[in-house]
Amino acid sequence: MTKTIKHFRSKLLELLTHKFALPLISKFRKTKSFPYTMEQLQQFPDNTLGKDLVLYLQKMNFKLIKGYERHDCKHIILQYEMNELGEARMQFYFLGNRHYSLPVVSTVIICFFLMPEHWTKFYYEFKKGRKTKTFDDVDFNAIVLMNTEDLRKQYKNL
Repeated sequence: MTKTIKHFRSKLLELLTHKFALPLISKFRKTKSFPYTMEQLQQFPDNTLGKDLVLYLQKMNFKLIKGYERHDCKHIILQYEMNELGEARMQFYFLGNRHYSLPVVSTVIICFFLMPEHWTKFYYEFKKGRKTKTFDDVDFNAIVLMNTEDLRKQYKNL
């Protein structure tokens, strides 16, 4: 794939995600508020989900996005990079995990067509999601104080 096509795809995904999907979804999504700021997470003990989350966000030069803190915690627990491919892989994992929301299904469809060179990876993530525990009843406000590695072990293939 040429550099120009990859650049176009990247800009298209960024536009669809940050300028269209996130603002639209934020209007309709009712999420439990996340009580921590980046500064508060920075004070958490080492190796906790909260501390690992803030360190990763800082490394990527990202900030917490209101309403998407749970999503970012899932990136840390499941070890998906916060980039285009990591996001796509995580959404295929969620589809396999039987999470059929509009953001998951739409992201999967878009990435399926825009990233055909990664279909094998997407299929693998879908299958992995089928075999693992769901996040349905997780209280992320509480687990941010838990050890990240312990959480990762809970969400490995069952």
